[in-house]
Amino acid sequence: MNKICKIRLAIGIAASIALGSCAKFENRNFETEKPQQVIDQEALDAYAPLKTYVNYSEQAHFKLGVEMNWTDLRSNSTLYRLMQAHVDEISLTSELLHIKAVGEDGQINISDLQDALEKHAASGMATHLGHLLWHEAQAANYLNNLVADVNIPGESGTILLQNFEDDALDQSYPVIGAGSTRVKSDPDGVSGKALNVLGPQTFPQFEISLPDDLKLGDCKSITIDFKGAGCCGLYGAGMRMAVSNSLGAVSLVNYGSPSSYGAPDNQWFRNGIDLTFANLNLSSAQKQLTNFVLTIGSATGGADYLIDNITLHWEKTGQTIIKTADEKREIFTAELDKWIKTIAEAGKESVKSWSVVYQPIDEESPSEIRSGGERADLPANMFFWQDFLGKDYASIAVKMIKQYANADDQIFFTENNLIDNPAKIEGLIDLIAYTESKGASVDGIVAEMSMNVGDSKEKIVFTLQKLAETNKLVKVSFDIGTGTSINQMTNILHQQQKEMHRWFVEAYHDIIPKAQRGGMTFRSPVDRLSGSTWRPNQPVGLWTNSGGYQRKPAYLGVIEGLQQ
Repeated sequence: MNKICKIRLAIGIAASIALGSCAKFENRNFETEKPQQVIDQEALDAYAPLKTYVNYSEQAHFKLGVEMNWTDLRSNSTLYRLMQAHVDEISLTSELLHIKAVGEDGQINISDLQDALEKHAASGMATHLGHLLWHEAQAANYLNNLVADVNIPGESGTILLQNFEDDALDQSYPVIGAGSTRVKSDPDGVSGKALNVLGPQTFPQFEISLPDDLKLGDCKSITIDFKGAGCCGLYGAGMRMAVSNSLGAVSLVNYGSPSSYGAPDNQWFRNGIDLTFANLNLSSAQKQLTNFVLTIGSATGGADYLIDNITLHWEKTGQTIIKTADEKREIFTAELDKWIKTIAEAGKESVKSWSVVYQPIDEESPSEIRSGGERADLPANMFFWQDFLGKDYASIAVKMIKQYANADDQIFFTENNLIDNPAKIEGLIDLIAYTESKGASVDGIVAEMSMNVGDSKEKIVFTLQKLAETNKLVKVSFDIGTGTSINQMTNILHQQQKEMHRWFVEAYHDIIPKAQRGGMTFRSPVDRLSGSTWRPNQPVGLWTNSGGYQRKPAYLGVIEGLQQ
């Protein structure tokens, strides 16, 4: 069996070799075409970085910039490194918020900004920083508390003016009238010593010195303990009281008799007779007295009664101290100085371009600056510096930044919604002229322009023309969307977006004179994330926000616009 098996195996192998050597060779290599999407992307990726297409020789102030977050700079993110190859200016205007930097105690913490600027300095890129003055995102609660009304609560109390306990027996007090007074022991043995008033129409006088913090105007009433019989002071013509500067004759004021207050016959009536100072019609001068003579007693023809525990009741009315307009201006000027000084010192070495005032012009009345007016229902964290500093607020801020940063830094005022409300440009011109009349020069305007592919080009052209007429540097910070979300983008929309970018970049260069071109800043270099605070999940970027930041057709649109 083994021999047969070996012969069969040998024959099988030989047959296989023979058959294999006779088989025809088949070439299994094959080719396939690249998807058009890959070809298009490779074509986009073959273009040079954006800034290489800028002609800087004839527009000395022009900067190609991009808005970024501090976090990207601090972490040296992939996006930040990518942007360094494409632009020459980083704009940091979205995170410098007063509300985030100023604590409840007024202390300013901008450590994140300082760290970002320090790390960014190594890039050698230009930096545009702002916004220094805005009406939103302000530490309004802290600021308003600085000038809040001061409410001083009222106070009240009593002072025992005289209880005769320290007087010697038979000691007398001055009187007006025909009678006399003498200190005697309480016949009931209860009240210690008391003052016995004797004689017709007799009124004792007491020299009073008030504590330093009280004036006669704070005094409300006098109460006394009284003991008298019906014959000798309980009835009569009533109680009398007067205040004078010195001992001697006075004009007494009438009150009810002791009995009318409820005093019993010939028994002590404690703290029941209350004689108010209001009845005396004190003059303004008298109300300022701290030393005076008190005359008090019962008007009767045959006085023989006791008084004790002469007590003064006082009350200080609460008051509200309201700061004047000048005081508020002084306080907020100091706060603005503290704020701008902190920012300026942080950016002194690396920042040469500043957005000092943001959204200063009123939407409804574009010839005026914004104001909170007399509104008591301002939204939280909204504060209008100009309501306290006036129209000078801009010139004050400009002077401060030039003082604490660099005198030759570029100063910009930033405004938005100019396409739909171009009248605001006239308001800007007026504000800039006023600011410069106060000795604070302004170099230019940053126009925030948020557009879509279907927007009116006529309105955009008109806006650029009005900006050119300002004779100031014009920097546009812009984004162009499609009116859709990212996942609704189509090839047609991509091409429309590309064309809109090309057209707008060309229009800027055609309309803005070379000497006035301050630059173009992409507000969002990549498509917006779904959690963004503005235009969330909208495809406004030149790059996608995922997949390694792929260039979009809009990227080519910018290049074509720059190559006009």
